[in-house]
Amino acid sequence: MQAASLIRAAEQTQTPWRYRLDELAWRDLVQALAHDRLPFAGLWCDGQDMHALFLPDGQPLAATVALEDGRYPALSPVRPVSSLYERAAYDLYGAEAMWAVDVRPLLDHDVWQASTPLAQAPGLAGGHKGLVRFQPSEQFLHGAGDVDGWGPATGGMAPPLHVRLALQGGRILRAESQTGYAHRGLALRWRNTRLDEACRLSSRVSAGVSVAHQVAFCMAVENACGVLAAAETGLLRVALLEMERVSHHLYTLAKLARLAGADVLASRSMGLRETLLAAIAPVTGSRLLMDVCQPGGVRLAETMRMGELCGQVCDLAQGRIPALASAWRDYPGLGARLASLGAITRDDVGQLGLEGLVARASGGDCDHRRAMPSYAGLWRYTSAKRHGTAEDRAFLLLDEVVESLRMLGIAADQLGLAAAGYVDCQADSAEGAAMVEGPWGPVLYWVRLSQGRVAHVFQHGPEQAALLLFENALSGHSVEDLPLLACSLGVNAAALDA
Repeated sequence: MQAASLIRAAEQTQTPWRYRLDELAWRDLVQALAHDRLPFAGLWCDGQDMHALFLPDGQPLAATVALEDGRYPALSPVRPVSSLYERAAYDLYGAEAMWAVDVRPLLDHDVWQASTPLAQAPGLAGGHKGLVRFQPSEQFLHGAGDVDGWGPATGGMAPPLHVRLALQGGRILRAESQTGYAHRGLALRWRNTRLDEACRLSSRVSAGVSVAHQVAFCMAVENACGVLAAAETGLLRVALLEMERVSHHLYTLAKLARLAGADVLASRSMGLRETLLAAIAPVTGSRLLMDVCQPGGVRLAETMRMGELCGQVCDLAQGRIPALASAWRDYPGLGARLASLGAITRDDVGQLGLEGLVARASGGDCDHRRAMPSYAGLWRYTSAKRHGTAEDRAFLLLDEVVESLRMLGIAADQLGLAAAGYVDCQADSAEGAAMVEGPWGPVLYWVRLSQGRVAHVFQHGPEQAALLLFENALSGHSVEDLPLLACSLGVNAAALDA
């Protein structure tokens, strides 16, 4: 039996797309997933149950199993990326994944004031209160090569991330990363909050992807409450998403150029971004587009000027993007530098379930904007080189900027034709899920409401799979390539530590 059929054969909960499995059925599900390509979208714990979310045909399908003596059968043997979720569930709740492929701490490195802080009965604090120590896997511990490390303190502005390296002849043999240095505890902070407070927290999961998190959260709440935002609200959110994509991609291009030694390109990319942000801030009320959405609507300083802003952004950028793209193509040595870096195949991303820009640059056909009704008549698939190198990803960033500007140009003529309005979101007890396409890939939220407030929030993005892909991709590269490759693959320690 296929995995999706096994889930649907179980007991249906009050949420139409979530089913409760017993432990034997969960084990059957694990076995079925070994031969089934059912898309996996995350694993989370609420203290009593484990929940696994899948996306057949882009629609949510969840499996729930009760913890038995604090244990449950692991998914990581058949879905490698779930190992990060399993490790986080153990650190926060003490939920132990049986037969897990990796049982090292992910967030709690023995320096917290209490272990398993979200469990009903938190444990004692760890005995080590000094610096966080790296804990290698058995494979890394007994492998060959000289050992070196990178981070977490790099002297730059990047969030803290440690990468332990095994080197031979100046090249990386193996790499393992460690996060958790700046864990912010959002799972606890979301609990029992008002909808507006929870939305504000969602906008701060990852600064460069703020709108995607806000829109996904708001849509999840609206789905839980059984309401639909106005069409004008949907179009306003699309405009905000595409403005964020343009800003994010220009920032990433500037960072890539700087790391590759192309300072002139970095300055030009960042200069254009700053010009656009200066125009965006007065209308939206936020330079980085934080706090611009709310469940049931949007929250903008000057909503009626959004159509004008879309046209202004297009006018400011479209005259400079062709010259910027030409400079990227013709910059001496840059193409050769990036073309030799981080070649990712379609199979590489498929094994980890990674979607988004990295997968598209490797030949994948995955963009969840095609499934969002608000993008109807606006979106079209963006394709560039598909060899999966850092160069291909850079040019796809440029191509997507051009495509986003095209969509903003269309939206400029449509915005303001109808009132955006506001839809009241009220539900005593309900669950909802929603997903949008962020700059690096899909951002998904699963929200549980209770007595009109937020009881639990689970959020999933491409960062977990990107981290594992980054570790695998480092093999054969030099240590000097590490920051450039991390940037090119969208490694985001801040989002991982949320």
